[in-house]
Amino acid sequence: MNSSQTTNKSLPEVDEVRQRIESCNDVEIRMFLKCAYLFGARAVELCGRRCSGEKDLVYGPKGTDCWTDKTEAPDIPAKETLRIIIKAMSEPKQALKDIEERTKDVPVALFRISIAKQKLDEGEPAPHRIVALPLVDEYEPWAREVYEYFKSKGDDYVFPFNRAYVWGYLTHKQKLFKGLTYRIKKYNYIQVGEPVFKVLSHPRALKIHGLRHIRTDELVARFGFDGIDMMAIIGWKQGKDAPAMVGVYAEIREAWYRYIKKLCKVTT
Repeated sequence: MNSSQTTNKSLPEVDEVRQRIESCNDVEIRMFLKCAYLFGARAVELCGRRCSGEKDLVYGPKGTDCWTDKTEAPDIPAKETLRIIIKAMSEPKQALKDIEERTKDVPVALFRISIAKQKLDEGEPAPHRIVALPLVDEYEPWAREVYEYFKSKGDDYVFPFNRAYVWGYLTHKQKLFKGLTYRIKKYNYIQVGEPVFKVLSHPRALKIHGLRHIRTDELVARFGFDGIDMMAIIGWKQGKDAPAMVGVYAEIREAWYRYIKKLCKVTT
């Protein structure tokens, strides 16, 4: 199986989704979708404006909400190590160069992204997470473009529009995801003053939020993320895979160094 394919057949293939995003004619929308995908973000977490009638916070990041750092190179796979050892027998100098190149620190782009859907006290700011992406094209071909786009915005909101604007573009101007769906698992529909009823699993047309589903599946199935990694990069609340008090005593949502090496995997 191609490493860029999803293992979940209820979701569109990663390659297909990336290609469609890349084909977007509008630069702002294209960059918004790339960020929504890579960050596993809700649309509202990226938007610099509220929708009409909303009283919620403005969560969207500004151009200053990104910076760079570095991490150690990922471990050399066993097969590659064996090739280097064999090469060292006949070309020791070249083998040494290969090792030096393979063990260089990896530059990393860091993005501060607010987390929506939190129960906040009045006046309390939204919590944030730090999303880390390797600034190496063979690991993540969109990372540098996204980082430079952020920096170009300076003190302004990166995406100075609301999610309805993006939804309208995808629905009426350029139907990028036409024909693609993702499956919604069954859930209980709850509305104040109304009876609770069960909604069965069903397909939903892919729009913005579906990208979060696809990215989540990719992080778990392809990159080997565990529950704590997902808390860090997506901003999820503590789950069964995390010890009961880990979120109290550790800054999990800033622990990008915990998962970054997992993202240093060559895309094909």
